[in-house]
Amino acid sequence: MHIARLWFIVAMLSACSSSNLDTLSARLETQNTSSLWNLLWTSHSPLDIMYIEAELGVRGEVSRGTYYLGRRTHMAYGQSLYARNTGGNDVLNCSDFASAAAAQKTFLAAGGPFHDPNNLDRDGDGLACEWGVRISQIAAAHAIPIVQSRPRYYGSRCFVGPRGGTYTITASGNKNYGGC
Repeated sequence: MHIARLWFIVAMLSACSSSNLDTLSARLETQNTSSLWNLLWTSHSPLDIMYIEAELGVRGEVSRGTYYLGRRTHMAYGQSLYARNTGGNDVLNCSDFASAAAAQKTFLAAGGPFHDPNNLDRDGDGLACEWGVRISQIAAAHAIPIVQSRPRYYGSRCFVGPRGGTYTITASGNKNYGGC
């Protein structure tokens, strides 16, 4: 099962036990930014993480130390995780918001990701308007690149390979494992 799908199934289950989502949003608005980052680091509820990230995004915060928005949520972008009914009241549009984070925050307050009365998340990935694009960009900018290790060099011409074997490089560029 795709990790994002599994992650959001857990979110759905945790949301069922959480009846105070409106109070969560109000409580997050009163927290200072450092407290929000601490909550994001320690939170285990996927729905809480979505709320915290939206609040940080509205404040213009994208990263703190090695932690960043979208670290645990960007993988949902573009995945159809929630059934959407195209018929809604469409009172709000994405262009009505100052930022994608503001749209996400309103979307969550209106029942998202499970309900989308304003059709802000038409693809059903749980990310309103361009919020998925934004957190994917943030995640890509902060991802640690995989660096391939170079062979260790011994002496003037002897190298140690990834499995510990030693070799030299011949004039034609091939590895000679009997040359050391």
